[in-house]
Amino acid sequence: MQGVPVLTRARELAYRYLALRGRSEKELRDYLSRKGIQDDAVEEVIRKFVGSGYIDDRRFAVSFARALIERKGLSRYALRMELQRKGVRQDYIDGALEGLFAEGGYDEDGLALGIAQKKAVSMRNLPPDKAKRRITDYLRRRGFSFDVIKKALNALI
Repeated sequence: MQGVPVLTRARELAYRYLALRGRSEKELRDYLSRKGIQDDAVEEVIRKFVGSGYIDDRRFAVSFARALIERKGLSRYALRMELQRKGVRQDYIDGALEGLFAEGGYDEDGLALGIAQKKAVSMRNLPPDKAKRRITDYLRRRGFSFDVIKKALNALI
């Protein structure tokens, strides 16, 4: 983009990046830096986008966590790790997860049981011990604790 002011280019890149899906402040900052935008222009765009509401890490934490619960069935722990990886502040993560699990109708035990039930259907031809081990591993990879996994397996049997 020869001749285009840096700030204009940074804004255009940011709009295009945010059009795909919501992003955290850190994701946008990293993206613009990777595109070769100077630090002062990155900070200016971030400041304007936060001020105008295009970037809101609180809102992002809730919507991203909800999408991961619904699409992948991740546990509270796994959601926390994903949001930290996206650069969301700890207090925003705590608020989002508290809202989703306490008030939003999500229950980690129920979530694990639902996932275990779906997985058990595909394991019905396996010996019970092998199926149980695979379901346990599957839930573990989604970040569920052994206590939650144990409850889900007991409810299955």
